[in-house]
Amino acid sequence: MRCGTGIVSGGETTSEVIEKCGKPSESSVIDPVIGENGYPKPGSVTVEHWVYGPANGGYRYLKFIDGKLVGIEFKRK
Repeated sequence: MRCGTGIVSGGETTSEVIEKCGKPSESSVIDPVIGENGYPKPGSVTVEHWVYGPANGGYRYLKFIDGKLVGIEFKRK
């Protein structure tokens, strides 16, 4: 995904994406499941969904798992 003069690709961290693209227009966070011991359950992760746009007639949807970019999707509304 192009942001200004930078290019964002899978594996980048949330801070790297913010540095290249700025803050998203929308975002949501799903926290990991916490066990009875107060710690995240094994295999539980933090998932973040970010939205950039509108730009070029559509929106870009980014998905992060544990702070790493795993998906970029472009959709027209």
